[in-house]
Amino acid sequence: MERVALVGLGFIGKMHLEAYRHIPNAKVTAICTRSGRNDEIASLFDGSFVSDYDDLLDREDIDVVDICVPTFLHEEYITKAVKAGKHIICEKPLTLTLEATKRILQLVKKSGVRLFVGHVLRFWPEYQTFKAYSETDKLKHIEMIHAERLGQLPTWGEWFQHPEKSGGALFDLHIHDIDFVYYLLGEVDRVYAVGSQNEYGAWKHIMTTLIFKNQARAFVEASQDMPVGYPFTMSFRAQESNRALEFQLKAGENIEHVGDRQFVYYEGDQMSEVDVVQADAFQEELAYFINCIEHDQVNHIIPLDDVLYITKLLQVIKKSLETGREIQVP
Repeated sequence: MERVALVGLGFIGKMHLEAYRHIPNAKVTAICTRSGRNDEIASLFDGSFVSDYDDLLDREDIDVVDICVPTFLHEEYITKAVKAGKHIICEKPLTLTLEATKRILQLVKKSGVRLFVGHVLRFWPEYQTFKAYSETDKLKHIEMIHAERLGQLPTWGEWFQHPEKSGGALFDLHIHDIDFVYYLLGEVDRVYAVGSQNEYGAWKHIMTTLIFKNQARAFVEASQDMPVGYPFTMSFRAQESNRALEFQLKAGENIEHVGDRQFVYYEGDQMSEVDVVQADAFQEELAYFINCIEHDQVNHIIPLDDVLYITKLLQVIKKSLETGREIQVP
């Protein structure tokens, strides 16, 4: 049984807390939040509320720290957890710079603790199907991908508006599909991106073209600038000669209120709906991380080398956005 301290009780923190309720070998023993005790949340677990992160790390009844605080705090919180000898689960993005990512990974490598970064799309049932199809004759030679992730600016924290705190839609939203197309197609040769910024300089709408080393192409769009009332929308289409797999989902203001969902496979002149067993991606992801810790297993699904590569790739996209030029990936 891994004893977990949940740090941060915003939208993602609450999603993680609910997921842990269904993971038999994990128990949330403490929640660290500056707002103190939350009576509604207290009914969901029998641990304690802590307001001071340093005090939390001194506790001996904690094996794992699950970090769900704003992105600009990640490096500080991870560094303290490493020094306290706690294993770490951290929501994406790990950091906003390549330098900070390298510092964290080097620190973790020397320490002996485990670090897991939550790129949750790799655990989403439909996206797992894309991965499975890409490894069979159903979709082995993907030539083209189109992905979109469109929504409104998150309302649960003003820090999302500031590029130095959240990275804007580039690091908060675009990262999901950028990570997943890399997961499917491998390393990228060059990128070209265009977009628009908010009044603080954060990229709020982005369209990126990626050309991969295997010559496949992906067109990826992300927005946190959709009109009020526009449903949170995500879609993903992968295709090769005479075959395509397409997923579309529309929700409410955010992903927790899923409405219309379609998943279709095309082969020649045949079209068939794809059935997947629905599962909670956060629950699947956290259960996997906990099992890796408990049984000292290698993290094959989201290795830290992938986390480093995606940070580098986002920096290249950012450079293309800023310069208006196609950029070679080093």
